[in-house]
Amino acid sequence: MNNFDAYKKSKNILENFLQEKISKYNQYRNFDYGPNYPHKAVSGLSPYISKGIIKEEYILDKINDSKNSSEKFIQEVLWRTYWKGWLERHKEVWLDYKNSFKLELDSIYHSELAEKYDQAINGKTKLEPYDEWINQLKNTGYLHNHARMWFASIWIHYFGLPWQLGAKLFYDHLLDADIASNTLSWRWVAGLQTEGKKYIANSHNIMKFSLSRFKSFNLPKLVSKDIPFKKYTLNDINYNNDFTLDPNKKNAFLVVENNLDINFIKQHKDNIFIVLLLETSNSRNNLSSISKTFQSSCNTDFINLCKQYNINIEKVDISKCFNQFLKILKEENIFNTYSDYVTIGFEKDIVTRLVTSLKNHNISYNFFLSNFYKEVWSYCNKGFFNFKKSFDKFYHI
Repeated sequence: MNNFDAYKKSKNILENFLQEKISKYNQYRNFDYGPNYPHKAVSGLSPYISKGIIKEEYILDKINDSKNSSEKFIQEVLWRTYWKGWLERHKEVWLDYKNSFKLELDSIYHSELAEKYDQAINGKTKLEPYDEWINQLKNTGYLHNHARMWFASIWIHYFGLPWQLGAKLFYDHLLDADIASNTLSWRWVAGLQTEGKKYIANSHNIMKFSLSRFKSFNLPKLVSKDIPFKKYTLNDINYNNDFTLDPNKKNAFLVVENNLDINFIKQHKDNIFIVLLLETSNSRNNLSSISKTFQSSCNTDFINLCKQYNINIEKVDISKCFNQFLKILKEENIFNTYSDYVTIGFEKDIVTRLVTSLKNHNISYNFFLSNFYKEVWSYCNKGFFNFKKSFDKFYHI
């Protein structure tokens, strides 16, 4: 594997998609060609977007510069941006999810759903499409977006299983696992994202868009289960508009595993004494081996890329404690730390505790949020279609 493989590969995938596939994206994007041809009609960029290796703004700029385009693909890119901004503006959703997940996990094996849950997570339901999907998920770390919707709908509305456990199952296995997109998509299927609207899969739709791979199957009887709908209060996103790296001080720049973007670091490397890559995935013991391997590979590519640009970098595991991290700062006499904005999720949960520890040691911390996200997220206060109307205000399609 070449150095910087993930960075080069993501740009090559995008270039190939723009040249070969984007013009037919609208027509074929909803078809799932199965595990042998997973990216036949889609880009395959999502794992690299989820790690911050390639950014939405870069993708949109490349589409603008290309002779080929697709309104639907642009919308899909912006859906990810919208979900992230929506969750940032509804932080309580994440807190509620974590609390309810723990309760559901503690109770599932003491309920009448224990056997069904065990069958569902092990691909032994005898429902052919579902069992194929979960085996593909576990073996490859990928499912087509349409298959994810069918999977989630069957899990919730036909098996009667808690959506929170399904969302965690996806997060643990998907290479493109993204807290906002994953959590909010499962909520949407369950009917919790838009009041009165839930997604019910049907056999005709599954057969049509899986190209009749599944010849004879019957969906179970729908489970009549009301999931209470809760409205959440909108919160502001707090960020520093006047972010600067003090050139007269020793500065450490912190990078989390789901945002391995190097562009800001390259631009300001003269004012960065050291980059610290914060490993947090070790705190999530249920992550699949394929997910851990992919994350480790991306981390290595990030480190190698920093070294290519003569950027001082060190990897530090903060999943269990902060001792090693604090030791590095103290030994180097560093009292100023910075990072890109850390979005809601497991990484932020740990970084929030880390920031408290920094303050206790009289070490400052500031973060940077790009103008693109500042602009886009300002329109994430309502539904996606209201957001869609504002596209041209922050991006010229």
